[in-house]
Amino acid sequence: MKKSLFGIIYMSSYKIQLNIVDLKDFSVVEKLDSPSFIQASSKAQVFEQDMTKICTALDGFKQKLAEYKIDDFKFYGNKQLINDSSASFIADQIKARTGFEIEWLSSSQIVYDKVLSGIKSLQDMQDMQLKQKPTYLLSLGSAMISLSLFENNKFISTWSLPLGPREINQINEITNETPNNPIDVMSDYLGVKIDYLARQIKANSNAALVIQHADALNNNYLHENDSAMRISRDDFNSFYEKTITMPQDILIQSYHLEPAVAEHMLPNLVSVQKFVKLLNPTELYITDMSVITGLLMQEKYQKQYLKDENGNDIIMTYAQHMAERYLVDQKHSEAVKKFALHLYDRLRRVHLLPEKDRKLLAIAAQIDDIGSFVNQVRRYEQSAEIIEANNIIGLSDQDNEIVSEICCYQTVKEDQASPFIGGHHYRHLDPQIQLEVAKLSAILRLATALDASHKQKIKKIVISLKKDKQLIVRAKTNADITLERWSFNKRAQLFQDVFGIKVSLKQEGMNRR
Repeated sequence: MKKSLFGIIYMSSYKIQLNIVDLKDFSVVEKLDSPSFIQASSKAQVFEQDMTKICTALDGFKQKLAEYKIDDFKFYGNKQLINDSSASFIADQIKARTGFEIEWLSSSQIVYDKVLSGIKSLQDMQDMQLKQKPTYLLSLGSAMISLSLFENNKFISTWSLPLGPREINQINEITNETPNNPIDVMSDYLGVKIDYLARQIKANSNAALVIQHADALNNNYLHENDSAMRISRDDFNSFYEKTITMPQDILIQSYHLEPAVAEHMLPNLVSVQKFVKLLNPTELYITDMSVITGLLMQEKYQKQYLKDENGNDIIMTYAQHMAERYLVDQKHSEAVKKFALHLYDRLRRVHLLPEKDRKLLAIAAQIDDIGSFVNQVRRYEQSAEIIEANNIIGLSDQDNEIVSEICCYQTVKEDQASPFIGGHHYRHLDPQIQLEVAKLSAILRLATALDASHKQKIKKIVISLKKDKQLIVRAKTNADITLERWSFNKRAQLFQDVFGIKVSLKQEGMNRR
């Protein structure tokens, strides 16, 4: 067996599939799909009622992995439309009956994997001269549509709008109640959903648009072994006019679609048309690269078959874009992030946190003040609410919750320096994340205090941890840091409560030449 062979199992709400891939050259060695799932009113019911089909497919996949002598594989599932209790029940059933452990992917993780697949698409289409153009990736899905922007093959931003079963049902209800052309009604409905993007995005005749997960377009235009292809606006318009009035059974037959995919076909096609009009791209492309491509990209990075030049950049770029949207003081947030990461790195033997928490701390430092845009008095609580409604792409639901809670607990009340330890809200957090939240919140509070004036008076800090459990933070500056000192003393109590270490700030002048 080649060491570079890797197996990936992915369970969507339509089917479960296995890809055996050579990570070195990304070639697909073998691909197996289960029969399509029978759809139900909820996605949890889809998995629960087809559990026998799922387990039978997994047993077959297990045999195929054994044939290739592959022990290195992962099993992922789409959790976008499933609640935690249902996901836990389904995972337990699968493990009990097959021995497989599933890792559920949140909506933000799926968007992130689509962005990674978009980067792979752009890399593969280098000969199509996309690098010189601003490029949008329009990704269709079972629960949402996402639009991502790239420039020079680098991720810039992403936007999402819901278009899942609930929205499809609403559209069907509206169109069933009107004698008018249902496509016109659907177009108006989706136009309202997309309208908010029109206020943020300007048409660019030099831009390109890559359409992802458009199964009917792919099946109609992509040749065997093609992963991407350029189509003209006339090609798309012709396809749209031919397809938009087709009954669903004809759609299934003409484009070899799963019934559940065909159900989304017309709303997705109208959405694509809306985005084409909105963006007015000079070039159109279609690609069959998917969430699986993004997951394989991550695996390739982890196994060092490819240098990861995009992963953390995507997540931090998204956080930075969020901060800019809510008019955060960028110089202040960068200073706070620098101090927070320095404290984190120097105190590794004290906090004993996993490496991934360093990234969560950096994200929280970038966006903890976004709530000021809404309400200065409750800015940190508002920041938490904004993050809950706009999860950071690439993070799991739990990691997004940690970031949200870190931001929320930056509030320091006059009568209680550590308001959340033992408090009602803190007690109701998952016990697994309580200590992480407390430790990271304490570190970020100190870092925030070091730029209390928002004037970056302190350029450098030196950390000293004494044997008598005293932490001294030496601020290298000749400026007046009275405000920083006052804020530091006020915010230090939580650090002392969490770590049992007394902390103090001392100023040391900088040599002037």
